[in-house]
Amino acid sequence: MSATITIQLSPSAIALADKFRAAPQQFPQAVKRGMDKALAITSGRIQEKRLTGHGPFPVVEHRLGERTGQLKLRTRATPAVIEGTGEQVTVTGAIGSSVFYAAIHEFGGKHAPERAPFRTGIRENLVYISETIEKEIMTSLKP
Repeated sequence: MSATITIQLSPSAIALADKFRAAPQQFPQAVKRGMDKALAITSGRIQEKRLTGHGPFPVVEHRLGERTGQLKLRTRATPAVIEGTGEQVTVTGAIGSSVFYAAIHEFGGKHAPERAPFRTGIRENLVYISETIEKEIMTSLKP
């Protein structure tokens, strides 16, 4: 199970992309480096805030209680992947777990409420993720 995120860069960060036209491989590499850093930290924050403690917790907290601790221990950010070429480049990263995690916990169902610990954790870190990516882009522009 993993949650996919889409990051919206600020107009100033997008404008910086023009500076990378001379070296088109550098921009997606900078985005990848920033995303890898940010998702590793975000994964830790999700483990700490959303997957820790003994529940059951109120649904509004978007937390899952620990039973075996395996979901928390095996939650990781996967390295971002760059796909495409030219102006059609996509950088995709994910946070997930190698442990079976029933989708009903994340998305809810007829007899179970949506808890969404992964999606909630990612949403509350979107600004941090965007800022980290932008910092990496800016660092790459320095001579």
